Amino acid sequence: MTRMITDGGIETELEERLGQELSEFAAYPLLETATGREALREYFRPYVALAETTGTSIVLDTPTWRANADWGGVLGDDAEALAQINADAVAFVRTTAEAFAPEADVIVNGCVGPRFDEFDAATRMSPEEAEFYHAPQVAALAEAGADRVTSVTTLDAAEAIGVVRAAVAARVPVYVSFTVGEDGMLADGSTLESAIRAVDEATDTAASGFLINCAHPAAAALALANAPAAGALDRLVGVRLNAAHEGDEGPGDAPEEFAVATLALAELAPNLAVFGGCCGTGPAHIGALAGLLG
Repeated sequence: MTRMITDGGIETELEERLGQELSEFAAYPLLETATGREALREYFRPYVALAETTGTSIVLDTPTWRANADWGGVLGDDAEALAQINADAVAFVRTTAEAFAPEADVIVNGCVGPRFDEFDAATRMSPEEAEFYHAPQVAALAEAGADRVTSVTTLDAAEAIGVVRAAVAARVPVYVSFTVGEDGMLADGSTLESAIRAVDEATDTAASGFLINCAHPAAAALALANAPAAGALDRLVGVRLNAAHEGDEGPGDAPEEFAVATLALAELAPNLAVFGGCCGTGPAHIGALAGLLG
């Protein structure tokens, strides 16, 4: 796979760089107003410009991390509204990229967020429940023409299995991005390797690949170190990481430091090809990554 970059941490960037107030940390309601759409355009502008000027392919997430039933209900959106929002998000990202950087190689990724922010055995879904829950969003993103969908900030293998099965049914390429804690483990205490194996075994290796997101590069390194040199981690194709350690205040790592630590992970997972940001990262962090990749 050709090495590529992604955009940064959309929610943190919208709040900190662009002065938006996000209820429930949800970006998708910005699609519903002219001022909100302008803020989203300004979020994406430097990333697509960077891709065009450097000639690096870029994966852009739709602002739909919260655009699922439970969070939509909290924000006042029913199933019909959410279907339209997810479709609109795909079209918005694609047309925005084409307007700002028509020569850039852009992959529009339909972002599918977790049902719950924290792992709780009492609310843990089975794969079947997860498929039923996430299928409407996955189908809406697929029907709107997303190039792929990704289960983002995924807490356990069961929810990932459900999203992958929903994507198979919707006939859209699918990736799974797990998050890990400072100890390098998933929220349910499993290793990254065991989670990848569980998803592949339950879905006949249907996912196009796996990623880590919403973790500091040091935590991602621990996750990789917990696995043998070969095997499931061959399926790891990308990382989208945080500038700061979990719980830390302040801006976190400087762009150059972040980029060096992120790209060093390729020594532990040689099939890494997607390098990008999550919480606390912005155009400078992604620019530093692009510079090192170039």
